[in-house]
Amino acid sequence: MHDIKKKKPKISLKSLLPYAFGVVLGLVIANINGHNAGAEAAAEGSSLGMELLALLPGLASLVIGLILHIILHEAGHLAAGLLSGYKFTSFRVGNIMISRQDGKLKLGKFSIVGAGGQCLMSPPQPTNNTYPFALYYLGGGLMNFIASGIFIAVFLLTKDTFLYSGDIFITLAVVGVFLGLINILPLKFSGIVTDGHNFISLAKSEKTRQANWLLLTANACISSGERAKNLPEEWFVFPEDYDFNDTLSANIATMGLARLIDCHKFDEAKIFAETILSKGDKLIELLKNEIRCELLFLEIICEKRPDEIERLFTTELKKYIMASKTHLSKHRLMYAYEKLVSQNDENAKKSLVIFNKICLAYPFSGERESEKELIGIIEGLAGELYKRSE
Repeated sequence: MHDIKKKKPKISLKSLLPYAFGVVLGLVIANINGHNAGAEAAAEGSSLGMELLALLPGLASLVIGLILHIILHEAGHLAAGLLSGYKFTSFRVGNIMISRQDGKLKLGKFSIVGAGGQCLMSPPQPTNNTYPFALYYLGGGLMNFIASGIFIAVFLLTKDTFLYSGDIFITLAVVGVFLGLINILPLKFSGIVTDGHNFISLAKSEKTRQANWLLLTANACISSGERAKNLPEEWFVFPEDYDFNDTLSANIATMGLARLIDCHKFDEAKIFAETILSKGDKLIELLKNEIRCELLFLEIICEKRPDEIERLFTTELKKYIMASKTHLSKHRLMYAYEKLVSQNDENAKKSLVIFNKICLAYPFSGERESEKELIGIIEGLAGELYKRSE
C-alpha cells in the first residue's frame, strides 16, 4: 500500500481576514464589557435592558467608525495625491460621488461592487518615464493609522473623565487599524485588489506604471464628461504579449472595449471581449463580470444565439447586474434582453424607466450620451424584429 501524503492546507493573508475581523470584533466587545464592568449600567442587580443599553456607545462607534474610516481613507488618498502633484477627478463614498466637470464640482450617484469608496485623481506628466505613485496609493491606509493614533490619544486624555471614552475612541482606533492594514497589505479579492497590491505591482513593472498612468488620465477624461469614442486610439493598442491578468492593465482593456462599443464597432468589440476573457483567465471577478455583461449585450444585438445567451446569462452574472444597479450599462443590457430576447414589453418598459431615472443623477455625462444612443439602437433592432414577425 502506498503512503498517501496529506497536502498541507494553504494559508494566505486573504484566508485569514475573516479570523482577523473576528479578533477585531472580539477586542471591541471585550473593551466595551471591560470598561463598563464597574459602570452603573453593568452593576450587580441591574436589568438586562440596562446592560444592553450600556453596550450601545461601543456598538454605535463600531458602525460609525466603519463609515468614518472609509471617508478618512479616501481623504488620505486625496491629500497624498495633491501633495504628489495630482489633480482632483472624483471622490466617492458609498454611492455618493463628487466629480469635477467643466471646472465645477458636481454631485452624482455611482458605486462599484465591493468598494466602499474611491478617490480618483489625474496624475502629473511623467518625468524620465516615471511619476510619483507611492504616496498616492498608500495615503489612504496611512490616514487610517494616523486617525487611529489620534483616537488613542483622545482616549488617554479622557479615560478618567468620560465614562464611555474607551467604548468610543478605542473602538474607532481598532477599526482604523484594521481597515488600514487590509488596504495596505498586498491582497487580491475576487472583486477588487487592495492599494498595497497595486503599489507592489507598480513598483515591480514599468509597463504597469505606464498602464496605470494612462488609466488615471483616461478616467479623468471620462469623469470630466468626455466620451470613450473620443479618447485617442493610440491609448488602446494591445500587443500579443499584453498582460490581461494584471488588474491595472486590464482596466485599460475594459476601457478599450467601451471605446469600441461607443464607436458602434460591435463585431470588433465582441471579438475583443472574448480575447480579454480567454487571455485574462486569472483576472479579478469584478472585471470579468464587466466584460461578460458587455459580451452578453453584444451577443444579443449581433448574432443573438439562444444557446450562447443562456450560457452567458448565468445566475452569478444576474446577481452582479443586480448589485451594479447604479450603472447605466446594466439597465441598457436588461432593456436589450427584455426587448430583443424575452420580447417582454412590460419588463422592457420597467428597465427603461429605471435607466431614465438613473440618468438624472449619473455623474458621467459622456457615458450618459453614449448609453442613450445604444438604447436607440436597441429600439431600432426591436422595430425590425417586429416587422419580420408580422
